[in-house]
Amino acid sequence: MSDRLTALKDRMARALLNSLRKVSPRMHNVELVIAVVSAALVVAILFAIGFVHSTYARANRINKQYEECQKAAQDLQETSDYLTEEVRAFVSTGDRTHMDNYLFELESNDRRGKALDVLRSHANSAAATKALEEARTQSNELAQTELRAMRLTAEAYGMEDLPRQIITAHLSDVEAALNKSRKLAFADELVNRNAYTLKKFAIKEHGQACSTLLINELQVRLEENNDLLSTYIIALQVSVVALLIVMLVETLSTRFLLLWPISMHETSIRDGKPLVPGGARELRTLTDAYNDMYERNNTTTESLRYEARNDALTGLLNRGAYDELLFLHKRSSALILVDIDYFKQFNDEFGHEMGDAILIEVAATLYASFRSNDYVCRIGGDEFAVIMTNATPDLRDVIAHKIDKVAAFLHDTSNGLPSVNISVGVAFGNPQSTEDGLFKEADTALYDTKRRGRNGYTFANEL
Repeated sequence: MSDRLTALKDRMARALLNSLRKVSPRMHNVELVIAVVSAALVVAILFAIGFVHSTYARANRINKQYEECQKAAQDLQETSDYLTEEVRAFVSTGDRTHMDNYLFELESNDRRGKALDVLRSHANSAAATKALEEARTQSNELAQTELRAMRLTAEAYGMEDLPRQIITAHLSDVEAALNKSRKLAFADELVNRNAYTLKKFAIKEHGQACSTLLINELQVRLEENNDLLSTYIIALQVSVVALLIVMLVETLSTRFLLLWPISMHETSIRDGKPLVPGGARELRTLTDAYNDMYERNNTTTESLRYEARNDALTGLLNRGAYDELLFLHKRSSALILVDIDYFKQFNDEFGHEMGDAILIEVAATLYASFRSNDYVCRIGGDEFAVIMTNATPDLRDVIAHKIDKVAAFLHDTSNGLPSVNISVGVAFGNPQSTEDGLFKEADTALYDTKRRGRNGYTFANEL
């Protein structure tokens, strides 16, 4: 990877130097310009100072709006994820603390509403406003679904003195008449089914669309403002120098407008840093071109890093990333090994395209079923691993429930794929665990599942 990055930097440097050789003759016009504008330099300096002050103030305002939009977009996503985690935790455990946390965030903190209000205050385009309204509408709908799920859970556990928001959550006659176990099952389905996940994705997409439109608009305004500011500063500097030594400025202006900025850029290029706009207009244009190439180079670097850690087919973390993560979390996590039962038969009967589709479906189901701070990896052909961080044996029932949900979803053939069975082995780390030892425990549990007929799960401490 380092060789590819070095080659990219070399091409960027050569392109920049070639462009400099083409534009440098244009600087000879500076000599004539200085002689013509010398009489107007005093007036130009006064105007330039005023423009610099106003442009600088405008840049500060745009930067503040830019930061507000970025923070609002981040708050919107973080709050949505937090609310989802709390409602799912309440439905899974019946711990009232999670319900109180959810309602406090929804009603008192209201970071989601505040973030939407910030984005609304900066929305100047019809597209941004529409995306914002879609995000708000679907966010409210999602909240109603979550409140329904919490009411069903609270009623199933026989909780009393429920908050107004929970009591007033609408339930149909059929839902209200369900028994305890069905209410719990239906509440779990409400906050974990595909429709709920898709609505969360839709909210995220609309929020990102709105914030992207706003941020892009602010970036354009900021770039225009920065160009003006650079122009006014350079004009002010050139005017002052020209006023003092109008007849002797040729050498100094050449150095100031071209050679000195180039020496700075040369250092930046050698250090692999972006260039700061400055110098003559031609050089600023080249600076923008270089910075654009620099950004593309960074994007390429990130892509290479992604390819180094992620599986090409499923997008999950690959075996190398798994080894690193297991080493870091071996003493405080649960290791869940998952194998697809008789996977070779799918390839033989339906072909490798169907086999790939099944792998992708299993990967997506596992990824969606665990927490955002858990790591889902593909460690072999049809072998998957989940490193569930900060997990102790107390979470055995939670993990078993997740595995049951994954298995149930993979049995469903409505998506056009054949029914898939999985075998699972689970082991919990402890302060004395090693990565090899933890893997061996989980693998032994997986083997026991297969020995007992597959299509199930085994916990290591149950062997």
